[in-house]
Amino acid sequence: MIQDLRHAFTSLLKRPGFTGVAVLTLALGLAANITLFSAIDAILLRPLPFPDSDRLVSVRAMVKRDTWERRAFSLADFRDYRAQLAGFAGFASFTSDGGYNLTGDGEAARVDGQLVSHDYFSVLGAKPVLGRTFTPEEDGAPGQPPVVVLGHDLWQSRYAASPEIIGQQIRLNDVPHTVVGVMAPGFRGVNADAQLWVPSSTATPARWNGRGNRGQEVVALLKPGVTIDQARAELAAVGRQLAEAYPATNSGYSADLAPLREEIFGALRQPLLVLLGAVGFVLVITCVNVANLLLVRLAGRRREIAIRTSLGASRRDLARLFLGESAVIALAGGVLGVLLAAWGIGGLARWAPIDLPAYVTLKLNGPAMLFALLATTGCALAIGALPALLAGRADLNATLKDAGRTGGAGVGGTRARAMLVTAEIALSLSLLVASALFVRSFANLVTQAPGFSTENVLTLRTILPDARYRDAALPQFARTLVERAAALPGVQSAAIGSDSPLGGNSVAMFASIEGGSAVPAENEARVYAHFVTGGFFRATGITLLQGTTFADSYAPDSEQVVVISENFARRFWPNGDAIGQRLKAGRSGAGGPWFRIIGVVAEAKYRGLVANPTRDPDVYAAFPQLPRNSFTLVVRTADESGALATELRRLVASLDPNVPVFGLTTIEERVSRASASQRFSAQLMGGFALVALLLAALGLYGVVSFGVGERTQEIGVRMALGARPGDIAQIVLGGAGRLVAAGLFAGTALALVLVRFIESLLYRVDARDPLTYGAVAAVLALVTLVAAWLPARRAARVNPVEALRAE
Repeated sequence: MIQDLRHAFTSLLKRPGFTGVAVLTLALGLAANITLFSAIDAILLRPLPFPDSDRLVSVRAMVKRDTWERRAFSLADFRDYRAQLAGFAGFASFTSDGGYNLTGDGEAARVDGQLVSHDYFSVLGAKPVLGRTFTPEEDGAPGQPPVVVLGHDLWQSRYAASPEIIGQQIRLNDVPHTVVGVMAPGFRGVNADAQLWVPSSTATPARWNGRGNRGQEVVALLKPGVTIDQARAELAAVGRQLAEAYPATNSGYSADLAPLREEIFGALRQPLLVLLGAVGFVLVITCVNVANLLLVRLAGRRREIAIRTSLGASRRDLARLFLGESAVIALAGGVLGVLLAAWGIGGLARWAPIDLPAYVTLKLNGPAMLFALLATTGCALAIGALPALLAGRADLNATLKDAGRTGGAGVGGTRARAMLVTAEIALSLSLLVASALFVRSFANLVTQAPGFSTENVLTLRTILPDARYRDAALPQFARTLVERAAALPGVQSAAIGSDSPLGGNSVAMFASIEGGSAVPAENEARVYAHFVTGGFFRATGITLLQGTTFADSYAPDSEQVVVISENFARRFWPNGDAIGQRLKAGRSGAGGPWFRIIGVVAEAKYRGLVANPTRDPDVYAAFPQLPRNSFTLVVRTADESGALATELRRLVASLDPNVPVFGLTTIEERVSRASASQRFSAQLMGGFALVALLLAALGLYGVVSFGVGERTQEIGVRMALGARPGDIAQIVLGGAGRLVAAGLFAGTALALVLVRFIESLLYRVDARDPLTYGAVAAVLALVTLVAAWLPARRAARVNPVEALRAE
C-alpha cells in the first residue's frame, strides 16, 4: 500500500495542473462542510454548559386561540405550579429583559440583568465564586431588602475583582442593592448575557400580585427517571386546576415543556440543517467533478493500463492503484480544507447574524476534526471508486492494437462520464432552485412597505429610575427632552414612544370593545399597546388614515383616548365607523377606564418584517396620560447626521447625568438587522449555487472536450466526406444537449421533492413556482451549453487532412 501511495504521489506530481484543480476543488467543498458542521456541533450537538443538562427543560405557558400559542407565566401562576408539581427536582423563573441603570463607582451604565427566583442558580447547577446566591426569604415577598448577585465579568471590569465587594451596596435604578455573591466565570444565565441577577421580590407589587400580568419564563430540572411525557401530563393537570380556580385570567391556559436545548436553539435547527444540506450538495458535486477528471485521466492512461495488465497486474492491483491516487488527492484536499475551514469558522462567528449565548463558541475542535477525517475518507472513496472499477475492465487486445485508438476509452467509461455530468447538472439545478427561492424571499422581505419611514430616523432608548421619577417628574422629563431635541440643528421632529418600530418592548394585552356581540370572546382582541407623544407618527412616518392623532398638550386628567391600527379598525368596524368608539384594557367584563378612539393609522411592522399585523394589531395611547419610565426618543432629521448621536447623548446627560443612554441606532439599521438572517442565508445559498453552476459547466466542458479529442479522426473522416463545420458543431452540441436535458429533468424532479424542507423559511414565495424553476433551468442550460459550445467550435475547425494523419 505504501508503494502504491508513493507511486500515486509521484504520478500526480507529474500532472500539476490536473492535481491542483482536483485538490483545490475538493478543498473548497470540504472547507464549507467542515465550517457548517462546526456551527451545528456547537449549537445543536454539544451539551449545554450546565450539570444534568439532559434533564433541563423549558416550561411554557400555553393558551388556546386558533392554535396553541406560547405565553409567559405570571409570578402567581409560577408559584402555584412550583408548589404542586412532584416530578421536578427544581422549578425556577427568570426574565430575560431586565436591564438596569448602574450608577456610582464610575460613569452611569446600562447593564443586562435578570429577575430570577431564588432556586434559579441551583436548577442550573451554578455556584458562586464569592458569597452566596439568594435565599427563599429574599425571594419570598415584596418589600425585602434589595440584594444582587454580580456576574464575573462585571465584577472584574467595574469593581476590579475586589473580594471586598461582598456586603457593599451598588445603585441599580437609583435603589441601593447589597451585593451577596459573585458567579463563576462564564455563567451568563439561560440564553442570555446577563451581568447581574436580582430576586423576584424586587418586582413592583402590581406585577407581583397580577395573575394576568405574564412576564416570567421558567426553566426546570426533571427528577431522575421522570420522562418528558410524564412531566407534561403533570403540568396539564395543574393547568386545569388553575383554570378552574381563576377563570378570569387562566381560562384557556395550560402549560407545556420542551428540552432546554430546543428552547434555546430550536429556531436555528432548520436553517442550519438546510445550509448543511446545501454545502453537502456542493461537496457531492465537487466529488462528481473530481471523479470525472479521474475518468478522463483514466481514458488517457489506457495504454499504461493495458501494459500493466499484460505484465500480470490483476483488477485488484489496478483498483488499488487508482484508489491510491484518489486517496492522495483527497488527503491533500482535506488538509487544505481544514486550513480553509479554520479561517471560515472565524468568519462565520464574526459575520453570521446569529445571536448566540456567550457560552457558545465556534471553533475547530475534536468533533470537527473527526468529521473532516470522515468526510475526507468518504471523498477518497467517492472519487476513486468508479475509476478503480472501470480500470480493470479495459479491453487489452483492442487497446494494444493501433486500430483501437478510437475505442480504447471504452463504452463503460464514456457512459460513466455522461452519467456523472447528468448527475452534476441535476444536483446543481436543485441547489440553484433553492438559492433562487431564498433570493426571492429576501427581495420580498426588503422591498415590502414596512409602514414606517426607514430613512433619516434616529432612535435612542433610556429608562428613568422609579425612585426619582414619579408622578409629574416623569412626563416633565420626557416633555423637556422632546422640546430640546426638536430644537437641535438638523432635527425636523422629535417624539417619545414606549417603543419604536423593530425596537422590541411592545406591551401585549387584551382589549375589549364596547357594545358588539353578546359573545364576550368576539369583543376581545389581543393587541400590542404603545404609549406615544403627539409627534410620534410624524417622526416615524406612520400614516394617519382617519381622524386625528394626539396633541402634545394632552393632560393626565383629560379624556382617555387612543389611536388604533388599520386592521384593528377593519376587524371590528368594517364600515369605517371606528372613530368615536370605545375600548378598554383587559378582557370583557374587566374593570378599568374606557378609551375613546380618535384616529386610525396605517399598519406598521413593529415586531418584525415577517410579522402578521392582522393577528395582533396595534393600539396607541397618549404618553402624557399613561407615562412610562422606559421609553424611546425618536428623532427625524433632514439628512444623515453622524454628529447628532453625540448631541443627543449630551442632551440626556445635561438633564440627568445618572440616566444612561443605550440602543442608539437608526430605523434603517434596525431594518437591516431584522432582515440580516434572510440576507445571510440568501448570500450563502447564492454562493453555493454559483459554485455548483461553475462546476456543472466545467464538468460538461471536460466531457465534451475529451469526447472531441477522442473523435478527432472520426470528425476528419466526416469532413472529408462533405460534412460542413456547422454539421460537426451540431453533432457535438446535440450530444451535450441530451446530457443537459436529462440533468434538467432529473434536477427538477429532485428539487420538487427537496423544497418542502425549506418552505417554512420562505417569505411570500411559492416553493414550487414554475417561473422560478423555468428561469433557473434556462440559466443552467445556457451556461452549460456555452461551456459545450467551446469544444464544439474547436471540433468544427478541425483540419480533415491533419485529423486523418493523427497517430
